[in-house]
Amino acid sequence: MRESRVGVGVIGVGGISSYVHLPGLRLCPRAEIVAVCDADGDLARQRAAEYDVPHVFTDYRDLLRLPAVDAVVVATPTVLHAPIALAAMAAGKHVMVEKQLAMDYAEAVTMYEAAERARVRHMTAFTYRFVPAMRYLKHLLGQGVAGLPRHLRLARFQDWPEVDLGWRQKKALAGSGEVGDMGAHRIDFCHDLVGPIARVVGVTRTFVPLRPGRAGGPPVPADVEDFATFIAEFAPGVGVEQGAVAAFELSKVTRGRRFGGQGLDELEVSGTDCTLIYHLDRPHEVQIGRPGESLETVAVPREFLTYPGSPRDPYEGDPTTTFRYDEDFAFVQAIVENRPCSPSFYDGMRCQAVVDAVLQSAAERRWVDVADVPSVTTPLACSARRE
Repeated sequence: MRESRVGVGVIGVGGISSYVHLPGLRLCPRAEIVAVCDADGDLARQRAAEYDVPHVFTDYRDLLRLPAVDAVVVATPTVLHAPIALAAMAAGKHVMVEKQLAMDYAEAVTMYEAAERARVRHMTAFTYRFVPAMRYLKHLLGQGVAGLPRHLRLARFQDWPEVDLGWRQKKALAGSGEVGDMGAHRIDFCHDLVGPIARVVGVTRTFVPLRPGRAGGPPVPADVEDFATFIAEFAPGVGVEQGAVAAFELSKVTRGRRFGGQGLDELEVSGTDCTLIYHLDRPHEVQIGRPGESLETVAVPREFLTYPGSPRDPYEGDPTTTFRYDEDFAFVQAIVENRPCSPSFYDGMRCQAVVDAVLQSAAERRWVDVADVPSVTTPLACSARRE
């Protein structure tokens, strides 16, 4: 890594990179986007022109050979996450990978262990951790405002167009549907806010198994779920009420619920002392419910509106989108400051264990224990390999 800037290569420059990673990296004072890569060469060249990027590739292996690349952001179909990340880490590059981290838990374990051996920074893009309201809600829980969490309700409802969703609707490319796509974020909420999930029972559905092709093309089959609901039991531990549970509802086919940041995204934590509520479409406020009182809306304090040190103006742009830029800032800062990332591949691996258990439960119609993920209190010592 050069002393003044972190050279970043973005692999996969479609939707999520276009409105999160590329603009987010452009805001980072210590980052320089030095290369982009996409199988669609025209799209890669378009993004390079938009962001004044000097190097354009259609093969990620060529990008990884570029000495100017210190770190990569992997925003491709899930099936490519492990091959690209493993190659990048073998080349000494720091890596951020979009969720879901891997196709399954075993693959996620391989990625995490390889990252630790390579002693590079590794991050899973659980972007919703950076919502101001979520950051403040975590602070309130940490301060004991809610008491011991008893039960959580998590809902993500969107109204996606009933058209071909490309790789997202193919299990061989995506790994899963709504459980790994939107569910992964909510599973991570639970892990980050409360603690590990021990067992699950769930139901999934594919309500639109044949999606009309785009631009008048033929219908395309979908073999992943577009709806899921499941119950999770938390492992007993300090800071959680005995028998604590969480209920999840996830859907891409909820009419009138809109899409993206304007879709329904709620988290409600009911504790022994009060209830804490988050809504994505109101990212600068939380609701607090105390015994015998109506819900109170509380503004998120200024210090929680951005990630520490982020240059982002929280009042500029659509706040349901711009908070996402902070994850790229956090990734770059971890590299600059030579410290572990949060959330890391460990968090992605732990989440993947739950995703796999939910899918198994739905297939077998029974309760399933989550794989026994080792707890990590202190990440393996790591020092940047690129100086």
